[in-house]
Formats: sequence, structure tokens, C-alpha cells
Amino acid sequence: MNPNTLLQLHYLKLAARFSVGFVWLWEGLVPKVLFPDQRQFDMVLRSGWWWGSPLATLQVLGIAQIIAGLILMSGWLEKLGQIVATLAVVVMMFLVIGNDPAALHDPFGGIAKDACLFTCSAVVFFLSGRTRDIAAAC
Repeated sequence: MNPNTLLQLHYLKLAARFSVGFVWLWEGLVPKVLFPDQRQFDMVLRSGWWWGSPLATLQVLGIAQIIAGLILMSGWLEKLGQIVATLAVVVMMFLVIGNDPAALHDPFGGIAKDACLFTCSAVVFFLSGRTRDIAAAC
């Protein structure tokens, strides 16, 4: 493969990695920490899986998502990070749909976004380590 193609693939991987991390950071910061959403609060309350209070749990989850987003964007443990992020999204999808079936047809829901996250994670996973050497040389 020629160096220009490898460099383009490297930039594609970086963009995909940043996109996945940004979604995690945003989803933790905005609807959980800065502007807690009533719907998410209600899902935590209905789940019965909260510590202290549903709001505190929502904020702790938000902080965890922010940290995960920063780690994903940084590329630290790149392949493992994408695997863990993808599995976490699958688990959260089932938890959300189990607690709020209306999320399946919510126009602002995450099902379509999650499909894009899976694709971006796959790009990062499969290009990880394959483009780094040529990008470092350029």
C-alpha cells in the first residue's frame, strides 16, 4: 500500500477514534452532569440500581462517561478501549430499552447513533497499529 493511502487511513482512524470518544464525553457531560435529563433520571429511578440518589448516580455515570471519552480520544489501549466501549453500548442499549421501550422509536434516541459508534469503533479496531508507523514517518 502506498504511503499516502496509509496516511489517509491513519487520519480516518484518528477521526473515528475522536468521534467515538466525543460521543462518550458529550453523553456524560451534557445530559448527565450539566443538564440532567428527566427521562434519564426516571430510567435510573425505575431501574432501582442507584447509590445515594438517582441524581447522584446519574452524575457519577456521567463522570465515568467523560473519563471514558477522554481515554478513547487519547488512544490509550486503543483496541481494548474500542472493545470495551462497544460492549458497554450494547449493555446500555438493553438496559435503556428494558426500562424505557419508547426509546426504540424516540426521534432523539440512540439506536442509529449506536450503529455509527459500532462502525467507527470497528474502523479504529481494524486500523489500530497498521497505520501508526507510516504516520510517524511522515
